[in-house]
Amino acid sequence: MFDHPASQLLGWSDDEPITWGALRAQAAALSLPLHKSAVLACSRPFNFLAALLALWQRGGEALIPASLQPDAIAAAGSFVLRDHDVSGGNGNLELPPAPKCRLALYTSGSTGAPKRVEKTLAQLQREIQNLHALWGTTLARACVLSTVPHYHIYGLLFRVLWPLAAGRPADETTCADPLQLRALARKRGPYVLVSTPAHLARFPDLLPFAEWERPLLIFSSGGPLDAQSAARYREGLGAAPLEVFGSTETGGVAWRSRDGSTMEDAWTPFPGIGIALGHDGALRLDSPYLAERDYRMDDAAELLPDGRFLLRGRLDRVVKVEGKRLSLPQLEQLLAKHEWVSAACAVHLPSPQRVGVVVVPSAAGAAALRGEGARAVRDALRAHLALQLEPSVLPRSYRFVEALPFDERGKLSVAAVERLFHDA
Repeated sequence: MFDHPASQLLGWSDDEPITWGALRAQAAALSLPLHKSAVLACSRPFNFLAALLALWQRGGEALIPASLQPDAIAAAGSFVLRDHDVSGGNGNLELPPAPKCRLALYTSGSTGAPKRVEKTLAQLQREIQNLHALWGTTLARACVLSTVPHYHIYGLLFRVLWPLAAGRPADETTCADPLQLRALARKRGPYVLVSTPAHLARFPDLLPFAEWERPLLIFSSGGPLDAQSAARYREGLGAAPLEVFGSTETGGVAWRSRDGSTMEDAWTPFPGIGIALGHDGALRLDSPYLAERDYRMDDAAELLPDGRFLLRGRLDRVVKVEGKRLSLPQLEQLLAKHEWVSAACAVHLPSPQRVGVVVVPSAAGAAALRGEGARAVRDALRAHLALQLEPSVLPRSYRFVEALPFDERGKLSVAAVERLFHDA
């Protein structure tokens, strides 16, 4: 992964080209004690990568926080490396064998406290080999642009380690909007986009597809891309994004591209990953990325005869309301079928125990809110849900918002959704 010539282009930082030799020298010049763990709180991907390589060369462990917020950094560890700590210099870098290189990531904490997950470079390399076997031919003709940060498993793999291993350049700018993305694409040439459902759902409304610099591939992860957005990209750019299903703990599990067929929702496991169902309907994995065999996920699934599978919602999002079981993902899917709903998120609220839903209205829904009022829209949505759900489990509280509170990872925080009800 790290044997590129010194003159190899690594990417661009503030429009300045960065070579592999410059990065190696930067890492070698970083003064670090041997076998020391360090929190990598670098906002710039190439500083992050230099610190990561320096830690591995010295036998240390890289700790990657859930975000760059102070609380997340403090939770990861006390010895912190920031951008200003990673300075340039001259030197060489010899990395130890891959099994000795290790790191720890932290989950987003979207459904609870962030969880520490340990990885080895050998595990990450196996995942990179899978990505390259599937899409390396396209990556060989492209640079990498991204809307996601580098300090979680998806960004770490797709915008940092895989391009590095493949010898393909990446721009370290995290694109916040489609105009910025277009400007970079015009400078860099053919590109692969690494993004999330939250960004991809919003971008076409900000910049029509006719004005895009068309990417060779779009990757999406962090949650399912809604069918409407997939169809918009398929019609506007000729292909739906490639969606990757996985987690910080498991790495990538499966992928799909919604092609308009009757089974477009099905997921294809990555090569070498065995899948099965537990007695409770949970998806179980036998994965080369994991030390544990027969790993249980919290996702319900249905296995298909051709080896693919369908996701049936999170098992940890089944709640009891007045003694009745209710799947919050099912509730969200039912709401999304109403013409007035663009997106929805359901939460189980305490004091009193009830279900609340946050709704992003469609254009028709926004017109109904203006013309008929929130109560009439709420009553219409309740009547729609009552066609399939028992009256006792119907949501009691509704909030109408312009956008769901996704974080920079494209994750939807339960706490942030709950605050919408507390703050009202």
